[in-house]
Amino acid sequence: MHRDLHAVTFDCWGTLIYEPKREQGALARREIFRKCLQQHGVEVTEERASDALREVWLRHWREWQAGISSDATDMAGWGLEAFGIHERAAVERLGCELAEASLEQEVRALDGACETLEQLARREIRRALICDTGYSPGRVVRQLLQREGLLEFLEVLIFSNEAGVPKPNPRIFQAALDPLGVGPEQALHVGDLRRSDIAGAHGMGMRSVRIRWQNDDTSDLPDAHAVVDSHAQLRELLHLDGS
Repeated sequence: MHRDLHAVTFDCWGTLIYEPKREQGALARREIFRKCLQQHGVEVTEERASDALREVWLRHWREWQAGISSDATDMAGWGLEAFGIHERAAVERLGCELAEASLEQEVRALDGACETLEQLARREIRRALICDTGYSPGRVVRQLLQREGLLEFLEVLIFSNEAGVPKPNPRIFQAALDPLGVGPEQALHVGDLRRSDIAGAHGMGMRSVRIRWQNDDTSDLPDAHAVVDSHAQLRELLHLDGS
């Protein structure tokens, strides 16, 4: 697995960082959404607001499945449209507030993630992030990574809302490999989802590792070349620990 390894690309959520209390973010976005509706004269219950945002996320998920990138502004537009609000300024304002809600939530690095990146850097193995974005766009995720001490170790950061396509589209993987100056056969991708991370890496001819620290993807899609339960196991697999 480590032979001729010149670069490692990482997924973001569930691979490098995670939200210990994900439901708090959902509640915060619900209240942001309700407040926006109230400002436009629309009163809704908490349950109705939650249902509306659930439909919004479902649409985002369907677009992701279809290989289409959508972001917080898109989702804000869909949510407001359901209540007859089409004002562009309102959509953009709500999109910004929904995106930045992540900055107010508890986000942590996975145990050992920083050590993994640091050990790769010490061995001059190139490092990149390939992140599919939902409510949290690249500009927000960069701040979260910096807050957790991970940003300094990542040389290239590619986000689906900036690249225009999500994983497993080969374009988003190529966008990470090109500035690193390595070919797919010299690179390894680490992620938690078979459909996006593993299929995308294999489609490029990259090696792959699936990490199931937070999420164990038990779908029947082809699995990674190796599966680990932690960053400690990943470092052992790549022979990074020790001198």
